[in-house]
Amino acid sequence: MNILYPNGKENMKKLSEDTIKDLALDEIIDMFSANDSEKAFAGDVLSTLTNDDDTILYRQEIIKDFLSDEDFTSSLKTILKKIRVLREYRMHNHFNAVKKTSIWDMIEYMEEMDIYIQTVEELSALFERTSFSARGLKDISSLLSEAIKTDRLTEVKKFVTDMKTDISTLKSVTIGINLDSELYPEEVIMVSMNTVSYRSRMIFRDMAASVAAQRDITYRYPSPTMKYLTNDIEKELSKAVRKYKKALREHIDFKGYFLVDICDDLNFYLQIAEFGAELIKKDLPVSFPKISHDLDHVKMDQIYNLRLVNESEEIVKNDISFDKNEKIYILTGPNRGGKTIMTQAVGMAALMAAQGLFIAGQNYEGFAFCDILTHFPAMEDQTLNMGRLGEEAVRIKQIIKEATPLSLVLLNETYASTNAVDGLYLAKDLVRILKHKDVPAIYNTHLHELARSTDQMNEWDGSSDIVSLTMEMVDNTNTFRVLRAKPDTTSHARNVALKYGVTYDQMLDY
Repeated sequence: MNILYPNGKENMKKLSEDTIKDLALDEIIDMFSANDSEKAFAGDVLSTLTNDDDTILYRQEIIKDFLSDEDFTSSLKTILKKIRVLREYRMHNHFNAVKKTSIWDMIEYMEEMDIYIQTVEELSALFERTSFSARGLKDISSLLSEAIKTDRLTEVKKFVTDMKTDISTLKSVTIGINLDSELYPEEVIMVSMNTVSYRSRMIFRDMAASVAAQRDITYRYPSPTMKYLTNDIEKELSKAVRKYKKALREHIDFKGYFLVDICDDLNFYLQIAEFGAELIKKDLPVSFPKISHDLDHVKMDQIYNLRLVNESEEIVKNDISFDKNEKIYILTGPNRGGKTIMTQAVGMAALMAAQGLFIAGQNYEGFAFCDILTHFPAMEDQTLNMGRLGEEAVRIKQIIKEATPLSLVLLNETYASTNAVDGLYLAKDLVRILKHKDVPAIYNTHLHELARSTDQMNEWDGSSDIVSLTMEMVDNTNTFRVLRAKPDTTSHARNVALKYGVTYDQMLDY
C-alpha cells in the first residue's frame, strides 16, 4: 500500500535543484520537520510533482480529515512511535522460517510480536471510532480489520504470554572467570543457571539496556554478552525453545506489517496537517485547490509567502491569475518592495497545489502546473567559470527547452548582470519566446522599459497578452500590494534618493 502515490510514480516530474533553491523549499520544510530524516523524506516528496489529478485529490482528502480531527491526529502521533519501533525490529530481527536462529533471536521476535499486537489493536480501535471521508484512510481501516482477523491476534496474544512465562523461569546465570598468572581473564565459563535472581548492593547493567529503559517506546538492541551465552541457555530451555521456535514460524508474515511501509507517509501527512493548523491559528488563510481540467485557467486569490509566517507584522496577500488572454506578467517595483516575495509566493502556491496539499492563500482554481522552472540570481561562486551573464544564458536556454503551456516560469532579475541596453534586448527576446510558446510566466525585473513596452510586445505572435504589474507605494512607503500598472521610474528613483539622502536639495546641506 502506498498512500502518497496511490497510482504509482509514473510520469512524475522532479523539480530542478535551482527551482528547489529559488522557492526556498528547504526553509519551508524546516518549519514542520523535526529531524534530518524527516527533512530528507519531505524534500523528496515536495520536489516531485505528481502530474496526476486523482493523486492530488487523494492527498487532499487525507489532509482534510487530519485537519478536522485534532484528537485523532494526536492519538495517531503516539501510535506512530510504536510503528517506528516495529520497523526497527523488522530491520534487525534475524528470526525466519529457514535459518537456524538463537534463543536471543526468538526472544527479540517475541518482543516484536508484543509491540505488533499493541500497535495493530490500538490503531484499529482508533480508526473504528473515527469517521473518515478520505479513501486512503478508509483503506487503512479495512486492512487493519483484515489483519486482526487473518493474524488471529487473540490467539497470538495468549501464545506470547505463555512463551514469556516459560522463558522467564530463567532468572540468572553464574559465570566463572579463570585468570592467568598475571590475573588477566583467560577463560569465561558458565557455572550454573538459576531460577532466582541475585541480590546485591551493586547492580551492573548493560549500557544499551540502561539507556533503553529511560525511553517510552524503543527498539531494544541485543546484548553482546547474552549472545555468547545463548547456546548454554538453549540447552537449559531446550524443550521450550523447540516448542516455540516451531510455533513462531507460523507467525512471521503478519498482514498488519503494511503499517511499517506507510509509517513515513503517515508522518508526512501529520506534519503537513499540523503545519496547516498552525497557520490557521495565526489567522492566515489556508485552502485546498479546486483542480480542474481547464488547461487555460489558473486563479490564485490572497496568496502569501510562507517564509513570512513567523513575521510579527501583518502579512500582505495578493491575487494573480493566468488564462488564455493573459499569461505573462512583467513585475516591477522599488528595491525591497516585495517583488521577489511575491514571485516566490506564486511558485509556492503552484507547488503546493500540484502536490495535493493546501496552499497558503484563500483560493486556487484551475489546473495543476506540470513543472515549475525558475531563474533567480545565482551565487557568486556559481558564475566563476562562465561569468554572470554566461550562467544566466545557459540556465535560460534550458528553461526554454523544457517550458510548455502547462509549466510555470518564474524569472527574478534575469539579465540584471549586464547594462540596461543589452539587458533590455535580451529580456525582450526572452519574453517573446515565452509568448510564442504560450508559457505562463512572471518576470520580476528592474528593467522598467521592458514593462513599458507591453503594448508593442503584445503585437508579437502568441495567443495571450503580456501585462505590466508594479508593487504599490503610498506616501513613499511600500505596501507590498501588486497593482496592474506601468512602472513609475521617477517615483521609484526619488524614493531611493530620499531614503539615502542624495536628492539635490538634501545634498545642498552637506
